[in-house]
Amino acid sequence: MDQLNHIMLIIGLLLSCSIFASRISSIMGLPVLLLFLILGMLFGENGFLLEIQFSNYNLAFYIANLALAVIIFDGGCQTSYFTFKTSSKPAIILSTFGVLITTLIVGALVYYIFKMSFFESLLVGCMIGSTDAGAVFSLLGSNGVSLKNKVQGPLEIESATNDPMAIFLTITVIEIIKSGVSTAAGGPETFTMLNALLFFLKQFSFGIVFGILFGYLGRMLLNAISIPNGLYSLLVLGVAFTGFAITSAMDGSGFLAIFIIGMIIGNTTLKQLRYIRPVQDGLTWLSQICLFLMLGLLVEPPNLLIHAVDGLIVACIMAFLARPVAVFLCLKLLFKFSTRELLFISWVGLRGSVPIVLAIYPIMNEIPHADLFFNTAFVVVIFSLLVQGATILPVAKFFDVYAPSSTAPVSKGQMGITIDDDYEIFNYEVKHKSCQDQLLSEIKFPNRTMVVSVFRKSMILHPVSRMKLKKGDIISIIGHSDDELLLNTIFNSDTPIKKVHYPYSGDILLSGEADMTEIAEKYGLVITSKEQLLTLGDFLSYHLGGIPTVGDRLTVIDCRFTICEVFGSQIIKVGFEKLENNI
Repeated sequence: MDQLNHIMLIIGLLLSCSIFASRISSIMGLPVLLLFLILGMLFGENGFLLEIQFSNYNLAFYIANLALAVIIFDGGCQTSYFTFKTSSKPAIILSTFGVLITTLIVGALVYYIFKMSFFESLLVGCMIGSTDAGAVFSLLGSNGVSLKNKVQGPLEIESATNDPMAIFLTITVIEIIKSGVSTAAGGPETFTMLNALLFFLKQFSFGIVFGILFGYLGRMLLNAISIPNGLYSLLVLGVAFTGFAITSAMDGSGFLAIFIIGMIIGNTTLKQLRYIRPVQDGLTWLSQICLFLMLGLLVEPPNLLIHAVDGLIVACIMAFLARPVAVFLCLKLLFKFSTRELLFISWVGLRGSVPIVLAIYPIMNEIPHADLFFNTAFVVVIFSLLVQGATILPVAKFFDVYAPSSTAPVSKGQMGITIDDDYEIFNYEVKHKSCQDQLLSEIKFPNRTMVVSVFRKSMILHPVSRMKLKKGDIISIIGHSDDELLLNTIFNSDTPIKKVHYPYSGDILLSGEADMTEIAEKYGLVITSKEQLLTLGDFLSYHLGGIPTVGDRLTVIDCRFTICEVFGSQIIKVGFEKLENNI
């Protein structure tokens, strides 16, 4: 019993200190994950707090994979189909070819500088090849700033999908080192490049197939089964873990599968999601705390100091050379990113828990210099979180890729009226000047929304068109999830809401709600089947990316569209002109 109490005391202290650390991180401007890592080191065998002895790498490996599965599943749940559709191509290029290029550059320079064997040098590159955007967005969120959609989308999806490539490269190089040759043939114990290619194909194909299969299975179960509300989150987690395990057993990427499962379930409009998301958020925080505390306990600071200089050299190679080269080679020619955006994407190649977890592979496989690999990866992660992570906000401002976060509703919830595209109620507090002393009739709310009540000093008032809003009022609005972004914009501004116009002298002024099919037929545009389903405003937002701004232009062959009027993030009026064809 005393031993049980001792264990519970340690767990309680670790969790409590970690939660306090999250508050300290927001004050100091440091990534909270870095503080979790430092706490683990302070509580470890060579620390000065509890001196917890933990050196079981096999157990650490299993716990780390479990925690990563929960974190990546939550990342999938938070990724919208729109973000995936608009950002998946650059993200997938980065998560495959980008990781490969980073690995080769780091490996080549490590080979040249440290005079290690070629494949041992390459293994260093493999371990630090994948990014971890979790620290980036937790830091930005704590400072009230988010990235522009054009940059944030690729970074999020890249961080969730590049783990399979890094794992594949790491395992491949380890097997080559164990076999003693790179492309040797013959013998059951010999690793061949054919084996590597088959393993690569299995990782991605099975990850995608089983991810889609179990994603829709989870969606179907949510819709078909009526259970107590508290069990829905456990149901989807059970489906996700099952998909992860079966995919991994088939040599597929369990991490890719669980991300897809999360994205499919997270994009459903079922009312059960309101019971799932709060629990999932707590489980994700718990996983991050456990993962980084455990990795901190695992490292031995004296050994870390021995390899600190080597680790810093590798970290600088990765941050200032390998990552930027990989980003520019992958994105510059194929996609419409500015140099500023590419430089920022290069800087936000944060390394988190995955490099340390991958560094456990050499230890488990008894590869020579395994301690060197582990401690080097650890130093790289600390450098990445401390130097790159702590400077994300000023760098985002410098490169003009940040967007101030909008006001969120005080509370919201689905109403349970319909199964698909359910109504939600949003409660907003009047804080900014945008709505103060404004008549309700003067505020243009989204078409499908309705103001149902106004609360003033604990009294409920019936909303009428001539009602003037006061600071501190709570407004209850019924709408759909798609309306939240525009509602946030309405209640966010410090200046009274007004429509923004652009002086335009073109041929025709079109509505942002105009149907793209009709526009294409009328003016001879060739558009895809997906684009035929969009309005003109959605069409421009899709191709321009980010937040629409008055004056933004898009030229399609001999047609030029100019945004002339916006309201929040909604395009209201668009100027159209037919350009002269000089051919």
